[in-house]
Amino acid sequence: MPPRSLSPLLPGNIRPPLLIGVLVAVGGTALETLAIYPLMHIAPVESLIVVYLLTVVVVATYWGMLLGLLTTLASALAFNYFHLRPVGSLRLEDSRDWVALAAFLVVAVVVGLVGELARHRAEEAEKRRREADLATEMARLLLSGARLDVAVAAASQRLASAIGVSSAAIELHPVAAGERHRTFALRDGEAVIGTLVLPATLSASERERVAERIVPALQSVLAAALHRAELQAEVVETALLRRNDEMKTAVLRSVSHDLRTPLTAILGAAGALDPHTSGPNEAAEARAVVLEAATRLHRLVEKLLDLSLLQAGTPEHRSDLYSLEEVLHEAVADIEGDSSSPLFRLSLDEDLPLLEGDAGQLERAFANLLENAARYSAGKPVAVRAHLVGERLRVHIVDQGPGIRASELDRIFLPFYRSPSVEPGHQGSGLGLAIARGFVEANGGRVTVESLPGQGATFVVEFPLRPDARSARPRKRPDARRSARAGA
Repeated sequence: MPPRSLSPLLPGNIRPPLLIGVLVAVGGTALETLAIYPLMHIAPVESLIVVYLLTVVVVATYWGMLLGLLTTLASALAFNYFHLRPVGSLRLEDSRDWVALAAFLVVAVVVGLVGELARHRAEEAEKRRREADLATEMARLLLSGARLDVAVAAASQRLASAIGVSSAAIELHPVAAGERHRTFALRDGEAVIGTLVLPATLSASERERVAERIVPALQSVLAAALHRAELQAEVVETALLRRNDEMKTAVLRSVSHDLRTPLTAILGAAGALDPHTSGPNEAAEARAVVLEAATRLHRLVEKLLDLSLLQAGTPEHRSDLYSLEEVLHEAVADIEGDSSSPLFRLSLDEDLPLLEGDAGQLERAFANLLENAARYSAGKPVAVRAHLVGERLRVHIVDQGPGIRASELDRIFLPFYRSPSVEPGHQGSGLGLAIARGFVEANGGRVTVESLPGQGATFVVEFPLRPDARSARPRKRPDARRSARAGA
């Protein structure tokens, strides 16, 4: 049997079983010997030896020259024994018969060599075609636009299937050869960019063919894939830098106005105070203006700090058991302040279970949601309801404002986004909802919004319950306001 080839990369190099070749040689020779008998009546017997060439060509082409030579010899012996005088003997009476047999042997050998050469050329053409197909497949996989590690894994599997081995690996770093595997360095110029790792069971001829035919194409494609990945990384980095620049521009544009307004109020109130002529009434008015503007300025600075921590992915998080009821009360008190009329109507189920998270972060999150609802509720109270739904605790914050268009339901949680459909006097900094979603998600919850234009908006905040949450009872209310300040 011929040695195992690079199957199924080169399927044309797999010959039919040798036993079938022997049967074809024997059967073909016997049939041709029988076919000569009727032909003897129409042609000289010495010329009919060419009948045996058919079997010789077939056997030499499909099973190699060795079996073809044995078939040639068997054909000559059969022709001598059955058709040349004296019949039934290997002796020859006429010397011209020796010439006919010799000529047949020469012609049969030449025809067999031609058939063998044609087979080898066909096999080589098939090998080149398969190798070209494999190179194209490698280029498609490695340059497909997928992540390079995913593409390399898929290309490794395809390569193992093509070469006909149990496993193959394309490593993006140098790998030393071992007893159980053979390695082929993949280079880009002088630099080693990877390693092709194949089982150690490959024969010497197979290793030579892999090194000469597969490795050059593979390393070229891998080099192109690595350069492409570098270019993509540069494009992504450039896009991120551009986005950061746009974000910085948006921050400056948004914050400059929000900072200027309270600062102008503070400066105006301070400038109106005359130490010689101002009375208690003027001082009280100036004090109220300064406190209101400073509070607004303080909240804006807090929001900017919160947003920077969330975007950097480093918000300070302290996980502890807390009462959602107390967090909501603290958030309401923070927004209402000294307001004479209540801005919120709370409807909370009794004995709500304790949750686990950072009460300070959640107080700031709810404060931003409540402030947003109060801003657009046109002076009407905002309904706040908290209740259990299955294994989740759900909070609804319902305002009676103008509502939100469907196209804006997802965009309102983006930093610095301000709806163009809202009156300018109602617009805030565009940070509160982004901060609220960030802190809620950081504590295992989620925030969604439901709204129809002209019918108000409902913000829904959900938290999963702890396994033992229903058995836990609210403890003495924590000072969520103090916790919020400490976590700021």
